Amino acid sequence: MARKGGALENLKPFTKGDPRCAEMQRIGAQKKKEMNAKRRAIKEDLDVLLKLTLKKGDLATVDDVLSLEEAQEQNVTVQQAINIAMVQRALLGDVQAVQYIRDTVGEKPSDKVELDQSLTIEAWAKKHKVTL
Repeated sequence: MARKGGALENLKPFTKGDPRCAEMQRIGAQKKKEMNAKRRAIKEDLDVLLKLTLKKGDLATVDDVLSLEEAQEQNVTVQQAINIAMVQRALLGDVQAVQYIRDTVGEKPSDKVELDQSLTIEAWAKKHKVTL
């Protein structure tokens, strides 16, 4: 059922030289610029928050901590506390925590599939019984 007022006009693609095309590109570029600025601000905020310590006082170093139990009691950064929590979850059998740790340390398996079989025109023609 068609809408009144020519709403289907919006579904037609722009043609070459259409002045609306440049306007839509300008609007899209402006929105993308705004979203990138918001993402950048969020990333900068998180960077600052992750460097904060959980308690006031001197920051504990990795050398000061001898066990995970001790690490919870030390003054560590937010990022270190998150990492400690993820290790504890992984030790309890949380598969997602294990994957997070694996990916973070750079051992993520490759998602690429390599195909080394080549196809030539002659092989294709022979397979499909086409004479070249």
